[in-house]
Amino acid sequence: MKSKDLFDLLMEKFDGEVMVDNQWRVTGSKGDHYTVTWDPYQRKYSCNCKGHMFRKKCSHVTKLSEGFRKRVQGAV
Repeated sequence: MKSKDLFDLLMEKFDGEVMVDNQWRVTGSKGDHYTVTWDPYQRKYSCNCKGHMFRKKCSHVTKLSEGFRKRVQGAV
């Protein structure tokens, strides 16, 4: 599958809010909003929450990336 086709499929299936290309606004467990960003050059996600800033991992990135992965696998 080509990158453009994959991106189009992700955008079709995504149920969050796309802010700009490669950025999504997600809602945290306490109602706060965070920005998850995909860096296509380094091929990794980042988030502006405190957890990701300190540990380089957070539930927001995990939920978003796993949701994309499941939807893509289900559509292929």
